[in-house]
Amino acid sequence: MREYDHKKIEKKWQTIWEKKKIYQAKDSSKRPKFYGLIEFPYPSGSGLHVGHIRSNTAMDIISRKRRMEGYNVLYPMGWDAFGLPTENYAIKTGIQPSIVTKKNTDIFRKQLKAIGFSFDWSREINTTDPKYYKWTQWIFLQFLKKGLAYKAKMTINWCPKDKIGLANEEVVDGCCERCGTPVEKREKEQWMLAITKYADRLYKDLDEVNYLEKIKIQQRNWIGKSEGVNFKCKIKDLGIKVEMYNSVPQTFRAETFTVIAPEHNLVKTLVAGTKYEKPVLEFVEKLNKKRAQKDYDTEKEMEGIFTGRYIENFAGSGRDLPIWVASYVVADYGTGIVNASAHDTRDFAFAKKFNIPLRNVVEPLIINKEGKDAVQKGVPFVERNAVVCVVKHWSEDKYLCLSWKANDWKGFVVGGIEGNEDPIESGMREIREETGYKNLVLEKKLGGIIHSQFYHMIKKQNRFAHFIPLLYKLKNGECDEIADNEKALHDIHWLSFTEVTSFVNAEDIKLIWERVQGIDKPIVKNGILLEPTEFKGREWGEVREDVINFIVKNGWGERKVNYKLRDWIFSRQRYWGEPIPVVHCEKCGIVPVPEKDLPVELPKVKNYQPTDSGESPLANIAKWVNTKCPKCKGKAKRETDTMPNWAGSSWYYLRYTDPKNSKAFAGQKQLEYWSNSKPTAKSQQLKAGLVDWYNGGNEHTTLHLLYSRFWHKFLFDQGLVPTPEPYIKRTSHGMILGEGGVKMSKSLGNIINPDDIVKIYGADTLRIYEMFMGPFDQSVAWSTESIIGSRRFIEKVWRIGEKVTSSTESSFAGSLSPLASGALTLGSSACETPRQENSTMLVKLLHKTIKKVSEDIEEMHFNTAISTMMILATEMEKADELTAESYKLFLQILSPFAPHVTEEWWQKLYPHPTSPLSRGRRKEGVSIHLSDWPKWEENLIKDEAVKIMIQINGKVRGEIMIQAGDLEEDIKKQALENHTVLRYLEGKDVQKVIYVKNRLINIVV
Repeated sequence: MREYDHKKIEKKWQTIWEKKKIYQAKDSSKRPKFYGLIEFPYPSGSGLHVGHIRSNTAMDIISRKRRMEGYNVLYPMGWDAFGLPTENYAIKTGIQPSIVTKKNTDIFRKQLKAIGFSFDWSREINTTDPKYYKWTQWIFLQFLKKGLAYKAKMTINWCPKDKIGLANEEVVDGCCERCGTPVEKREKEQWMLAITKYADRLYKDLDEVNYLEKIKIQQRNWIGKSEGVNFKCKIKDLGIKVEMYNSVPQTFRAETFTVIAPEHNLVKTLVAGTKYEKPVLEFVEKLNKKRAQKDYDTEKEMEGIFTGRYIENFAGSGRDLPIWVASYVVADYGTGIVNASAHDTRDFAFAKKFNIPLRNVVEPLIINKEGKDAVQKGVPFVERNAVVCVVKHWSEDKYLCLSWKANDWKGFVVGGIEGNEDPIESGMREIREETGYKNLVLEKKLGGIIHSQFYHMIKKQNRFAHFIPLLYKLKNGECDEIADNEKALHDIHWLSFTEVTSFVNAEDIKLIWERVQGIDKPIVKNGILLEPTEFKGREWGEVREDVINFIVKNGWGERKVNYKLRDWIFSRQRYWGEPIPVVHCEKCGIVPVPEKDLPVELPKVKNYQPTDSGESPLANIAKWVNTKCPKCKGKAKRETDTMPNWAGSSWYYLRYTDPKNSKAFAGQKQLEYWSNSKPTAKSQQLKAGLVDWYNGGNEHTTLHLLYSRFWHKFLFDQGLVPTPEPYIKRTSHGMILGEGGVKMSKSLGNIINPDDIVKIYGADTLRIYEMFMGPFDQSVAWSTESIIGSRRFIEKVWRIGEKVTSSTESSFAGSLSPLASGALTLGSSACETPRQENSTMLVKLLHKTIKKVSEDIEEMHFNTAISTMMILATEMEKADELTAESYKLFLQILSPFAPHVTEEWWQKLYPHPTSPLSRGRRKEGVSIHLSDWPKWEENLIKDEAVKIMIQINGKVRGEIMIQAGDLEEDIKKQALENHTVLRYLEGKDVQKVIYVKNRLINIVV
C-alpha cells in the first residue's frame, strides 16, 4: 500500500491549480454569481497563526461548494496594510513601512497558498498601494463635496505613549486598546465624517439584510436609536434656556432633580461667581482625572456635587429641580444634561446616595410568561382586586407560607376582595379560610398596589390582579380546622426569614417579600401609571405616544430622535496612513486636491517618530508640506493628518470586482454584474447587496461593518454603486484560543504557526481540524494532541482509495465495466449486484451523508459535517466491496474540506476525459473542484418506521408508528390525538408528556 505523502501531493496540486487558474472568477458569465468574502488580514511581521485560518477555511468550503453547484465564484484576497503596528516597527528598527509591508505580505501569501485556499489571486489588493489609496482619497473628496467631511475643534482621546489621537471605539476601560496606556483628553482640530446623517438608515436597513441576529443587535446598540422628548427648560435666576432629552417620557412627572456631565460647557456658567464655584470646579477636575483611569467605573463609584442651581417650574409641575454634576452622565449623548427620576436605576442609586427626594409615579406590573400559570394567548383577562397577606408568627421569627399543588406556586395567602369589602378585612378572611388562623392584627401596608397578569389554573382564566400587599401578625396560635377543599389545594409551612427568600417563586410575591425586607429599588420601563392624572391606571407601553402628544401640546417639549452614534473622527497624527487630499491656503481656506493629481503619495521619511505637539511626522517634511494652492496658485500647506486604518477597509470589497481599473474605483459594468442589480441611485428600495456572504471575526461585526455600510450607502446616493447595502449576508466565527483556553499572543509565547502544522501533518489535516474542533460560532481551544485524529481521518480516506483502485483495476481487466454502461447507478435495481456494496445500508448512509454535509455547510455546522463524513469513512473502510462511483461521491462532498487528497484520488480514478469512469464530468476542466456537487436521492434517505408505545402514568394504553427522523413535537401531537389515548384522557389534565426517542411516550395526568 502506498503511503500518503502530503508534502508531495499538496505542493503538486497547488502548482497545477495556479497554473490552470481554475479559481479565477469571470467578470461576466451565464452562470449565477457568488461573491464570498472574508476580512482581509493585517500583514503583521509574525505571519499567520492558526486563528486566522478559521474564517478563511470556512468561506473556502462554501466557495468551493458554490463552484461545484455551477456558480461563477469570486473569492478574493488582499491586505489591510496601513496602521500603527508597522509604523511602530519602523520607529524601532528604522526600516521603511513599505519595505516591512512588502516582506509581510509575501510571507502571508506564501502561507495562504500552502493551505490550498481557492482565492482568485489575480484580484489581490493592498491598501498601501498608491493605485489603491488613490481611490480611498477620491472617495474622501466626494464626502468633502457633499459636506459630510469636515474639520472641527474638539476634545479627543490622546495616547501619550503612542502619541496618537484615538476614536472612542479605540479606548477600552479608559486606556489605549493597543498599548494599554491611560488616555488623556486634548483639544485639537480633527477631520470628521458625518456618519450620524446616515444613522437612521443604518439602523432601519438592518431589517433588509441577512445578518446573524446577534450582529444586528450589536449594530443597533452601537447606533443607539432612542425616540423621546426634548424638554424645554429654564435655569432659575440665570434666564438661560436649555433642552433636556428624555427617552422615557412616561415618567416625566417623577423627575425630581437634574444631572449634568462634568465636561459640559455649561457647568462653569452655572457656578460662576457663587460659593459653589470653587468646590464644583475642583470636583470636576478630580473627576475627569479619575474617569481617565483604567479601573474607574463611573456607575459603581457614582460621584456628584450640587451646583446651587435649579431648573425652574419643570413642565408646569410647580417644582424646581436641583442641578447636580454627576459622574455617570456623558456630554455627547442627548444634550449632556438630563432630568432624573425614581424610575431609572442610575438616577435612583444617585438619589439614594445623596439623599435627593424621589417621586414614584408607577406601580409595578408583573406579567407571568413562563410555567403553568403563564398568560394564555387569546384568552381574555378577568380583572380582580385582591390582597396578598404576609403573616408573622406570634412568638418566633417565622412566616406563614403556602405551596399550591396544582401549579407549583409558592408564596403567601392570596385572595380576592369581595364587593365593597375593606382590604384589611378581606385579608383576615382569606387567612382564616386558607389556614384556619384567626387572631390577627395588621402591622402595616407594604407599599402601593402590585399589578399581576397570570393564568389562574383553578378558575381556567387569565387574571389581571391588582394586589394590595399587607403585613399581619398573629396574636397567638389559635386555629380552626380548614375545609377539605382548601386542604386539597395547598400545604401550609412556617418558614424562617431566610427560608422564605428561597421558598417564594413568583415574581410578584418576590417583590412583596423584598418590601418586607426593606429592599427599595426602582420600577423601570414597566408598570401602571399614577401620574399624570390624565393617564392614571394606564400601562407603561401603551400610553407612551399619548404622553408625548400631551407634553408637546402643552409646550413643555418637542419630539426628538437621538442616537448614541457620534460622527467618525477621521484624523490620525501618524505617518503610515492615507494622506488626506486637501491643502490649507491662507486665502482660500481648505482646498481639495484636484482629482487629476491623485494620489497624494506618502513621501519617504527618515524619522517616523510622532511629535510631542501631536502633529504627524509628515509635518516635519517641509518639502512635502509646502505646496501651491490649486485654486489661487498661492502658497499653501498640505494636510499632515492621515486617515485611520478603517478607511481602506471600508470599501475594499468593491475594488475586488475590478482591481486593475485606473479610471474608477470599480467599473459600473463589473459592479452591476457582481451585485446582480442595475443602478438605482437615490432609491431606498433594497433590491440586492453586492457581496453574497461575508464572514469575519466577532470583534469586527460592529464598527468595521458600520463604517463599511456607511461608505457604501453614501456611494449609492451618488449613483456610484448599484445597491444601498454592501453585504447580503454576514456571519461571524469564534476565536481559536491557545492551549488551555487562553488567548493566543506573542507575549504568552503560545502562537501556533500554521506552517509547522502543514509541514508535519499537511494542509488538509489542518483544514479538517480547524473545522472539526468545535462549533464554528464559538471560541475553542487549540490542542496539538487532538489534531492527530484529523490526520488519521485523511489517512483513512487514502486507504479507502487504495481499496477502490485495486478493485477497479481488476474489474476493468479485459472488458468494459458495468459502471461505464450505466449499470451501477446508485439507487437502481442494480444495488444488489456483486459489483456494488453488499449492504444497501452503506448506500443509504452515503446519501444521508451527502444531504447532511450539503445542509451543514450552509448552516456553517462544519464540525458535524466532518463528523458525519468520518462515520461514513469508517463504514466504507469496513465494507467488503466499494464501487468507484460511491467513493467518487464521497470525495466530492469531502473536497471543499480537504481539496488536495480528494483531487489526487479524483485524478487516479479518472485519469483522462475518455476514461469510462469520467462520464458526466464538466467540460470546463478535469478538477474535482469543477465537478458537479452530488445530489442525494430521496428514496435512499428515508428512515425506517418505528413503533412507539404510549403510556399514561406508566401504563401502556396504545401505540403509534412513526418515522425514525420525525420531530419530537410532531410525535407527541400524534400520540395525544390517538383515538385510544383520547378515551383514557377524557376529563383529565395533562401535566407532562415525556418522549424517549424511538421507544415510548409517557403521558402524565
